[in-house]
Amino acid sequence: VYDNTALAEGETKLAEGEQLPAQGEVQTILDGVVQTADCRFSKLIEVDNFYKTYEPPAYNNDITLSGICETYRNFACSRMHLYYDIKTIRLFIAGMASTKLIILQGISGTGKTSLPYSFGKFLQKDTTIASVQPSWRDRTELFGYFNEFTKNFNETEVLKRIYSSEYNDDVNFILLDEMNIARVEYYFAEMLSILEMPDPAEWELDLVPNVWSTDPVRLDKGKLRIPQNIWYIGTANNDDSTFTISDKVYDRAQPINLDAKGVAFDAPDTPPMNLSFEHLDTLFKEAFQMYPVSQDSLKKIQQLDLWVIEKLRVAFGNRILKQMNLFVPVYVACGGEELDGIDYVLATKIFRKFESLNLAMLRDELKELCTYMQKLFGRNTMKESIAYLERLQKLY
Repeated sequence: VYDNTALAEGETKLAEGEQLPAQGEVQTILDGVVQTADCRFSKLIEVDNFYKTYEPPAYNNDITLSGICETYRNFACSRMHLYYDIKTIRLFIAGMASTKLIILQGISGTGKTSLPYSFGKFLQKDTTIASVQPSWRDRTELFGYFNEFTKNFNETEVLKRIYSSEYNDDVNFILLDEMNIARVEYYFAEMLSILEMPDPAEWELDLVPNVWSTDPVRLDKGKLRIPQNIWYIGTANNDDSTFTISDKVYDRAQPINLDAKGVAFDAPDTPPMNLSFEHLDTLFKEAFQMYPVSQDSLKKIQQLDLWVIEKLRVAFGNRILKQMNLFVPVYVACGGEELDGIDYVLATKIFRKFESLNLAMLRDELKELCTYMQKLFGRNTMKESIAYLERLQKLY
């Protein structure tokens, strides 16, 4: 909770009988005279005031990636009665290493919303939840807009969370609940472009075209900086009430399928913890160094790519290969197997594209692909991809 009574720089306590400024106004003292000026970002000013006296928590900087997975799983079970398979948690953490946008998809009741919500509780940094509405058409629904009539900026909780994240070293989550009940490409378009920029220093969102003296401290010439310590988690259902998520979005995100309800298990009582973004980022970088995708696997992926291009006219693409080289090492550091990580990326990022092909004419090619993958990677491997390809054969 932000302390609204905190004093801004240059303010003094009220004298007896003195009036508080009206809402949306800021008082400063210039040459001993109280100056009242309009303030168009009242929520962001609250954040500025809160962090003037903020003391960061004592972070656990000894925990490993596999330790985070196990500890969170036990916390979710013992404190929140939520049951997740350890593989799901490993996929989630590995997804965080490969992209800032994660899509949790699957049937209702499998814990898609509960996963990021409970993870925020686990890290003692509540997840900001934005319930997407069918009417969302542009970015103003997510970030707010300047009202020319009231001269105030209509701030959203998402905007406030992004702004406050630059002040702290926490791991921050924004949940886009039911993200595909409106077209993601419309309301999230600008963020999709920003997150693709190779230089994080360029991750900025234009909020207002001019500068007021009363604007928040960390608003740079009307631009909001998008910090690195924040992830955007979307939940998606595939039914008649939702839109299909386009390739543009899927290519930039890491989809995680939650297709089964969690099975209850016993876990020791596990308290929440404090995890710093700096430590998590260091763990990711260490995993990239220690568990790079093996040369043997890279060679087989290249062979598979050539086969798929020749038979099905679908290419892997550099972006997906780059994400794989980030995803797989962290998945291994979390306790998973390299081939399982590769298998998951192929199934969710490459073979998912086959749905747009004329599959009724390609059944033989899909069967041949399953056989080729088992020959290439070995029997009883690539189970996720082969199960998905077999499911496509039955659908069409």
